[in-house]
Amino acid sequence: MNLLLNNSEIYNKGDQAVWKGRIDGQDREWMRWHQLMDCVDLLEQPDLRQSIAFLGFCSDEGVARNQGRVGAKDGPTALRNVLTNLPVHFSDKLKLKDCGDILIKDSDLELSQQGLGAALNCILEQEGFPVVLGGGHEVTYGHYLGVKKFLKSRNQSLGIINLDAHLDIRPLQDGKGNSGTGFYQIEQDQSKADLLFHYLAIGIQEISNTKGLLTYAKEKDVQIIERESLVIEKLDLIREQIVSFSKLVDYVYLTVDLDAFAAAYAPGVSALAFNGIVPDHLFFTIYDMLLDLPNLKSVDFAEFNPHFDIDSRTAKLTADLIFKLINKLAIKLD
Repeated sequence: MNLLLNNSEIYNKGDQAVWKGRIDGQDREWMRWHQLMDCVDLLEQPDLRQSIAFLGFCSDEGVARNQGRVGAKDGPTALRNVLTNLPVHFSDKLKLKDCGDILIKDSDLELSQQGLGAALNCILEQEGFPVVLGGGHEVTYGHYLGVKKFLKSRNQSLGIINLDAHLDIRPLQDGKGNSGTGFYQIEQDQSKADLLFHYLAIGIQEISNTKGLLTYAKEKDVQIIERESLVIEKLDLIREQIVSFSKLVDYVYLTVDLDAFAAAYAPGVSALAFNGIVPDHLFFTIYDMLLDLPNLKSVDFAEFNPHFDIDSRTAKLTADLIFKLINKLAIKLD
């Protein structure tokens, strides 16, 4: 781990100066997140038990390689600026830790993904719950690398749920990955290790994926819940599929690509979805199903691009998703 994270060009520890905002009082019921955030250095192997461990992934090199709109590398900073003033609605059993950022140097995406994997593994070894702030969806492969290392010594299985308009299972281009190749790389790794590839994609749109990609995904036994199927009449079937999927594995990793949402609600992304998911009561019912999974162990939020975010809509939507996640995890601890 240290060989990668000791490289100051790809890892910065948490910065307390980032977490500042309004102070309404010192009693817990009046507090905001910035008053409780503890910034740490993963090189010191901090105690992360009962902690939400935030980690930024400041890369959009994969988006650039994928010919998307760059800017997601600035997503972690913009998200922290919104999270800092969120109100504290959880008990003191849950701690908030900022573990800093993984950076990119000289467009070396592969090194940054390895660094992210090392950081993720460190957080998991220290018993934290990782919440990664992307960054392009190349975050997925780096996140996976850390989880894979953590699970290998424990002989445990992994399942990934992707909330996304895209399958992100495209083959490598010129031998290199990008923001759309993460699940292809994961499938290849799992296959080489003679492990099953457990992948559930929710919100997929035909208009956002070639027919070849959909066919390939089905050949690899990817479970798909299309955007058109996210209706109240199918809610029980969706719940059954999510729960059944989670029971196949020991560890569930949830990745939320913000371009799954309709452009009116999430304009600040690398690739807009004009008819994506509407974040209404139905969606949050499904989101709660995901958060309720007992073996949900890590989450990331990808493709937030603040340069195109009208009225901070995407940042506020992401903050709400994170707010609900943290409060749900706190309930599990109580």
